[in-house]
Amino acid sequence: MGSAYPTIAADILADYYRMTGRPAVFVTGSDEHGEKIATTAAGKGMEPKQFCDAMVGEFKQLWDKLGIKYDSFIRTTDEKHEAIVREFFQRVWDNGDIYKKDYTGRYCVGCEAYLGEDEMETIDDVEHCCKIHRKPAELRREENYFFRLSKYQEKLEELFRDRPDFVQPEYRFNEVKNWIKEAGIPDFSISRSSITWGIPVIYVWFDALLGYISALLQQGDEPTLANAMKRGWPCDVHIIGKDILRFHAVYWPAMLMSAGVPLPRYIHSHGFLTKDGLKMGKSLGNVLEPTELVEKHGSDAVRYYFSKGLDFGSDGDFNEERFASLLNNDLANDLGNLLNRCLSPLRKHAGDSFPELKTPQDHILRSNAMTLTERCSSSYESLDFRSAGEAALELARIGNKYMDDSAPWTLFKEGKKEEGFLVLMSILESVRIAAVMLKPMIPDLSLKIYLQLGFSQEAWKAISWKDTEWQDLPAGQKLPDPRPVFSKIEIEESAQAAPTDNKEEKKKQQQKQQQQQQQQQQQQDLADFLRLDLRVGKILTAEKHPDADSLLVEQIDVGEETPRQIVSGLAKFYSPEQLVGRKVVVLCNLKPAKMRGVESQGMVLAAGTDNVELLSPPEESAVGDRVKEEGGEDPMPDPLLKSKSQAKVWDRVVEELKTDSECRATYKDKRLVTSQGA
Repeated sequence: MGSAYPTIAADILADYYRMTGRPAVFVTGSDEHGEKIATTAAGKGMEPKQFCDAMVGEFKQLWDKLGIKYDSFIRTTDEKHEAIVREFFQRVWDNGDIYKKDYTGRYCVGCEAYLGEDEMETIDDVEHCCKIHRKPAELRREENYFFRLSKYQEKLEELFRDRPDFVQPEYRFNEVKNWIKEAGIPDFSISRSSITWGIPVIYVWFDALLGYISALLQQGDEPTLANAMKRGWPCDVHIIGKDILRFHAVYWPAMLMSAGVPLPRYIHSHGFLTKDGLKMGKSLGNVLEPTELVEKHGSDAVRYYFSKGLDFGSDGDFNEERFASLLNNDLANDLGNLLNRCLSPLRKHAGDSFPELKTPQDHILRSNAMTLTERCSSSYESLDFRSAGEAALELARIGNKYMDDSAPWTLFKEGKKEEGFLVLMSILESVRIAAVMLKPMIPDLSLKIYLQLGFSQEAWKAISWKDTEWQDLPAGQKLPDPRPVFSKIEIEESAQAAPTDNKEEKKKQQQKQQQQQQQQQQQQDLADFLRLDLRVGKILTAEKHPDADSLLVEQIDVGEETPRQIVSGLAKFYSPEQLVGRKVVVLCNLKPAKMRGVESQGMVLAAGTDNVELLSPPEESAVGDRVKEEGGEDPMPDPLLKSKSQAKVWDRVVEELKTDSECRATYKDKRLVTSQGA
């Protein structure tokens, strides 16, 4: 599901672009070179190319089942791709940005990269483990070619200043800027002498990233950079996971600068997926297979949940109950049921075709449709698919309320046929507009709605974003018999353990269930903690609150573009002068709230009841560093804990935040450290 998540997003965006009249080229593909592929293939008794052929076939089948319509699928084993890589490498070489040296470092096969100290941690007493793959990185010594990334430090800083939207969401961009600000950017190895599977000499990342350009070549093109780039480069957006953000936001722009190739307009980084609040893994038995999900519920259900149901950019969770609830409420009830509520009485009183009718310019549904389509459009533009879908569903909810308030059944009983037709026809037109708004996201359901309104499949294929304008349904258009456009999803109850009369067997079952519950609770506790955005901050100013003696107002640098204003109840324990210049720990993703008229954008952490003391990070810790469990995973914070359920995350975590005998901060008896190990 991890690969399907961003590919669904790219397909939605490409279809929206096409609907707005913009030419769109959607490229995807497979990165097939490197040690990881060779090792995996050998483990299956296959040659690397044979293994890749099989995997590519599976991916293409899945994209077809999900209704994903890419324009080009590039494989890094394609000859045209290798030609592009060689030409690009030569450009960078000629620019003097490649040199050879001996290198010793820790190599992660899963990442296909040498790791810095900040990318490793100790796990279960095993040192130098990759934070992402949680396996030891191997110590290797090689003579490699290096790219002079450090040469482009100032140019990258200038890029980030001049293009404040180059990486989205903004909090991901702040992470990128912190990377190059805190430690600088060292040169990186672009070859692997020990790897035989791949383009000779060239290392996988210097190879794979160029697939974005080689994918633009059309059949018959001579494989040159010039020919590829004239087909649509620079691209508008790269959609990538947060685990490979550094390669795309730092390495890739510098490589393009060196080769004299224009940069992409921006990079959108999405989060990881979890299941029921837990990390997915075969050992936990909770891997989510998209093929099974599609075969069981249909492609629209999967596309809708992983676009409208999640906040694209943040980490997202799959929960079967939430999946069913979202789809049933939004698509079966609010949208599908509204369509049938209108079609049935319309056919009863008007026959099998639309009556002739004009909707007044100031009609409530007409004005709402205009506002909501504008909101939907701007949400698609910013890859905020949740808000785009919500705009369409809000129009349906307004339609349901309008129907309840207008009661067309009563109007027909009273002989007010024209008024009844106006109610039903205006609602159906708003449903048609919602179907246009949702076409990029759930094309199958959008088509079903159009067919139920008497339009042909060809008419649906031809719709553009201009069709979100109010049109009034065509008089005389024949209507088919009403039928549900989306069937409700029923959740199957989990199979219960088979009953047994054997006392020993019962005891074993109970113990196993208890162990599973404990493991799930531990995973849930960890998942809660990882959702918090705890950062090292430095208090720049502090002053008394204008209307509350017990409160102070601080300006705190937490590694963002501007300081945060935070109101804290520290006036009884610290003077403003004692706080200025001090490093503290700040909870940054609380929903902003006003405290006696002054907005607070976070919370400063302190310990104690009668004698309160600030939680003080070590002096060597850097402003903006995230706080985590010692030896634990890096945080994956929510953007904001704004809903009631999200706010409870902090309530659960704070109960387990304590100090140990050495006055060190702990969570569930594990010490807290910064992401840099301080």
